[in-house]
Parts: sequence; structure tokens; C-alpha cells
Amino acid sequence: MAWYFHVVEQDDHSWMCRHGRDVFDVHRFLADALVHITDLAAASEPAEVFVHRLDGSVENLPAQA
Repeated sequence: MAWYFHVVEQDDHSWMCRHGRDVFDVHRFLADALVHITDLAAASEPAEVFVHRLDGSVENLPAQA
């Protein structure tokens, strides 16, 4: 079973790191959020990382950076 981690763009263009309903934190920059969430996902393999943008697009990234 894979774990699903999410980075979600907020209305103020910050980035929230989530796993399910659990919010880990919010980052000002996408790059910082990706470092954080990929580290969490790598420790919980198998895992997938998704980036959700305000425009509705979703990107699936490898769990390890």
C-alpha cells in the first residue's frame, strides 16, 4: 500500500504539506515544501507525492528527491 503526501497551493500562494487530513506545516516557497514533503515520503515508502496548484492542475512526483 502506498502512502500519499500532498503539497497544496494556498490562496496566498504559500504551500501546505499534508498527509491525508493531517497538515504538517506551511511554506512560503514551493521548493521548501517539496524538500520537506519528499523527505517525509522517503521515510514512508512506498509513497507518492502530489503537487496541487490553485489552477486545478495536479502533478505526481517521485517520493525521493
